[in-house]
Amino acid sequence: MGQQLLKTGDKKRLSILNALFNESGSATVEFISLALPLFIPLFFYLHSFASISDSQANLHTLSREMARAFVTSENDEVADRVTYEVFVKGANVLGLGVEVGGGELIYRYSCSQSPCISPNNKITVTLLDNKSGVEISTVEYVSPWA
Repeated sequence: MGQQLLKTGDKKRLSILNALFNESGSATVEFISLALPLFIPLFFYLHSFASISDSQANLHTLSREMARAFVTSENDEVADRVTYEVFVKGANVLGLGVEVGGGELIYRYSCSQSPCISPNNKITVTLLDNKSGVEISTVEYVSPWA
């Protein structure tokens, strides 16, 4: 008998050595260890891009609603009050109440002629977020039959 019979203890040692030197699954570990550090910054970038886009969309929505409220008002005094109300309440609805309360978010409007509520007048409402430096403007026109 040229072959030696392995004892039970020798079989166990051999199976342990085979398991230690077996390379199955090592490609997965290597991929994760190399790819994960590359994906983490990508996830941070996508998150920050989504947050900025959402913030700008909210500001654009608010400025559009303020301009619409302004041009549909009866006169300049009412337009001023209604625009402020839309600014405060709309900011709260859009989750910008803290910015309004802290003075980080401000607005201004301008008219191409005086009085503002006059036929075909161009009204520009601008929102400025002092924290991020983002400025959003919306232009609306007063109805020609105002």
